[in-house]
Parts: sequence; C-alpha cells; structure tokens
Amino acid sequence: MTSKLLYFTDGPDSLTMSPSSISYTMIEGESMNNIICSATCYPEQCTFIWTKSGVETSISNTGVLSLGSLQRRDAGIYTCTVRNPGSNATASSQGIEVLVRCMLKECYIYILCGVVSIVLM
Repeated sequence: MTSKLLYFTDGPDSLTMSPSSISYTMIEGESMNNIICSATCYPEQCTFIWTKSGVETSISNTGVLSLGSLQRRDAGIYTCTVRNPGSNATASSQGIEVLVRCMLKECYIYILCGVVSIVLM
C-alpha cells in the first residue's frame, strides 16, 4: 500500500479593507489614518503589495498603507494586491482614491475701484 501526501493551498480569500471607504479628500499637510488590507491564505501567510496609480513600484509591502502627513504628490489611486506564496494566486482590492487639496499659505484680497484682485503669496 502506497501513501500519498496531499498538499493544497487556498486563498487569498476574504480580502477586506479597513476602513472600507474608497475615496478620501484631504488637505495638504493633514495626516491620513492608515488603511489596512487583510485576507486569508493557507497554509502560508499572504503577502501584500500596495501600488499607486497602476505603477508597479511598491508603495508598501505590508498590509498597511501609511501615508502620514499628505503632500500633493501623494494624490492618486492606491491598490492592495494580495498573493498566496504557495499557489501564486492573487487578488486585488478596488482602487482607493486619495485627493489632496492644496493649502494656500497666504491670500490677500485687494478691492480697487470695484474690481476684486486676489494675490496669492
């Protein structure tokens, strides 16, 4: 009688985002809370990669997207891709849109002869 060892992999399953919002509008300089991507894989732990606006460059290789104090360059669409190392199966989150509004340092308004003129410093 011959015995066989069965090896199977499963997942990534149950991909979730926390918080679940898919769009954030922030002001430049504000801190954004972390976004956590989670999923289950068997028998190994899932691996995670965050990418921005479809660029293959990895923003983060954990399940946590941490942007901190936002700058204009942080605006874009972020996606979490989860991979099961045992099977190489992948799943991707819906795009998370981050909009960053510019913050004006100073603004002076001049009213001359009924004409409003705004000077940005």
